[in-house]
Amino acid sequence: MRYRSSFCLKTLLLVAVFFTAVGVEAKGKAKGAGKRAKVKTGLDMLMQKPDALLKDKRLALIVNHSAVDSKGRHIIDLLHPKFKVAKIFAPEHGVRGEVDEHVSGEKDKKTGLPVISLYTRHKKAPDNADLADVDLLIFDIQEIGLRYYTYATTMVLAMKAAKAAGKKMLILDRPNMAAPLGVYGPVLESKFHGGFAGYYPIPISHAMTMGELANYYNNRFQIGADIEVVKLSGYKHSLFYDETGLPWRNPSPSITGMQSVLGYHLAGSLEALNISVGRGTTNPFQFFGAPFFDMKKIVTALNQAKLPGVKFYPAKFKPKRSAYSKETCRGFKLVVTNRRKVDPMRTMVTIAGILYNNLPEKNREKNWARIGNGIGDMAFIDAIAKGEKPEILVQKTQADVKAFEEERKKFLLYP
Repeated sequence: MRYRSSFCLKTLLLVAVFFTAVGVEAKGKAKGAGKRAKVKTGLDMLMQKPDALLKDKRLALIVNHSAVDSKGRHIIDLLHPKFKVAKIFAPEHGVRGEVDEHVSGEKDKKTGLPVISLYTRHKKAPDNADLADVDLLIFDIQEIGLRYYTYATTMVLAMKAAKAAGKKMLILDRPNMAAPLGVYGPVLESKFHGGFAGYYPIPISHAMTMGELANYYNNRFQIGADIEVVKLSGYKHSLFYDETGLPWRNPSPSITGMQSVLGYHLAGSLEALNISVGRGTTNPFQFFGAPFFDMKKIVTALNQAKLPGVKFYPAKFKPKRSAYSKETCRGFKLVVTNRRKVDPMRTMVTIAGILYNNLPEKNREKNWARIGNGIGDMAFIDAIAKGEKPEILVQKTQADVKAFEEERKKFLLYP
């Protein structure tokens, strides 16, 4: 009886410690978070004097559910019917952000406006016919600051389409959700250029807003589109999204909070492996696992690396959809305990190396090659597989990172 009581007490203490640790950001004030600012979005700034840019113009919107002002009002509801909204273009996940597969054409449920999908197998950008009855193309989508997050590619393709059709494009700027993590990662190698999950040769994390990135792309890669960025007010690159004072909208179905944003930065590039990244669970991009993993072995190895600002806990979970749907996965929960101390690149390559060593030997190399596009450099992922030390791997990226940081300076709109 004494043994059973002691065991129960220890179990309760472990559970309490676990939930204390994993609940670090549950109430919105993460360790390392500053005071909330009062940022105004590009949409807020546009609506202060909308007639100056929109009056008598036939408008097409490239937007999703994240296109809301600081009061939570959606751009479609703000512009229609006062202005001439001709059509809406839907990016990946759709106008309402509810779809994790290819998006079909539809009508907006609230206004009846036609919706044209930009996320089908054969269509990723407007064509000349789509823009024939349009004077001004407006882009307003929240992004999280990663090369492989597809909204930036949608923006680039729309800029090219606007250039080809001789139309002006307005980009309503929004914060980079994790800009304080900085620039990091290999530059996309040439074999992957032009892909939807990575279009131009930039590092994994660019630490720019969409407006800054649009100006950079337009100049650096000579798109030559007629674009205008409506700037944010009160924004600084030192702010994480939950420090801006803006309302939260999941930028995509599986980015459900700042822990998911951070998890996507730290390990989202590994999703192409034969693992679950927690899609279809309550903790997407925090749970990582597969039915074949030894979670104790993996968690021990991860914590022994003593990565700053993160902790790893054993996790057993059953996704409702996506990889290993309705199967029990074993792995780890990634918890960011202090986001100001995280070393994103060191964390990524450490996780990658440990997962490589725990993948089944059968088809391991073929499986491993699938992350080449996300990380962006095949030689780099080969070096991870060969067991090169994380600090050496990080050092290999520094020259390209510094060159990009220097080049991007002249396109930054905010301190």
